[in-house]
Amino acid sequence: MNHRRDQILSKWQDRISLVPSAYRWLALGIASAQIFLFPSGYYSLTPPLYLIICVGIYTLLKTLRPLRWQEKSSITLVLLGLDIVVCFFLVLTTAGLYSPFLLYSLAPVLTAALLLDRGITFGITAVSGAYVIGAHLFNPFFPTELFLPELSYFLAYMIAVSLAAALPYLINVNLRQRLQYEDIIQERQRLSRDIHDGIAQTLSALRWQAQLLTRRLRAMGIELEEIKQLEVLTEKARLDTRESIELLRSYNGGGFLPNLKGYLNQLGQENKLIFHIETEDNQLRLGAPAELELMRICQEALSNVKKHAGAGHVDIKVKSMDNHFEVSIADDGCGFDALAYYQGGMKTTGHGLAVMQERAESIGGKLRVLSLPGKGTEVQIEVPANNQSGRWPWLKR
Repeated sequence: MNHRRDQILSKWQDRISLVPSAYRWLALGIASAQIFLFPSGYYSLTPPLYLIICVGIYTLLKTLRPLRWQEKSSITLVLLGLDIVVCFFLVLTTAGLYSPFLLYSLAPVLTAALLLDRGITFGITAVSGAYVIGAHLFNPFFPTELFLPELSYFLAYMIAVSLAAALPYLINVNLRQRLQYEDIIQERQRLSRDIHDGIAQTLSALRWQAQLLTRRLRAMGIELEEIKQLEVLTEKARLDTRESIELLRSYNGGGFLPNLKGYLNQLGQENKLIFHIETEDNQLRLGAPAELELMRICQEALSNVKKHAGAGHVDIKVKSMDNHFEVSIADDGCGFDALAYYQGGMKTTGHGLAVMQERAESIGGKLRVLSLPGKGTEVQIEVPANNQSGRWPWLKR
């Protein structure tokens, strides 16, 4: 799983690291065209050709050694600080707001927004705006004043800086979603291994000891009902643990509906339950982490039906409506007093419904349980269709 995650990260790193380099070359081309096609005394401090060559060499070095995604180290911050100094020098020596390198000075902001965290990005955005206006108002080489035209230039520059800082978040949404999904899968795989190597092995040993004790007592002519119950309960705990391991390991992507149908087929083969699933052709899409949590809720609900409901038929409906993804799981089993549960009378007896409720809330959804004794149970799950990964954790970088 680590290898898979590293492959995704490496591929996106290669793609994302190309964006600032491509932008630098584009901005350098625009600056070169502006200098040579529209010569001005503002550029006379440094010979234009030498200036373009030096910036070109610097851009080549930045291209050969790009920053990596979330590569936050002291060297990275030093290189980024050097980049700001270079851009400040270019703006200062080429007339501030009239500088042809004004677009080039956005490169550090774009780099930070794409590759580093939010705090650094906002800091560099503020510094960029400050040094540009400072290079114009307090320029020792080209004394200028701030009038309405210059103010409009500065306003346009700040809009461009803000866009350069904000838009890359949209580019990174897919990457952050994929990485979060891989982290969730990896953690669940680890938990399944820990349960298998720990609790499952202990329960298997306990079951074996209970069987051994039963045989020895039987050989002595002793029959104890408590020993039989111990063996039954141990076997039930072992089977429940194995099912938990399967639940943790079974979902490996591929979409919610295919996984749900596969799980229903498996349950149908192992039990006498009859399942009927009703879906729509135009299903709304959810992000992978949200699909994973929704699948876990459905698995828990169906597991409860198998263990407690005593049902013969289960109807599952999956539909999209009013920008929501709705799933309904209804059985014809024994049911229970749902009103008493919500009033606190049954919450202390189990945690299954509480866990399902927490899972639904973690992806911005809602869960309702409708049930009466002898009337079956219906579990309704509602998830926002625009939910990509729960509560947008990448905004908390």
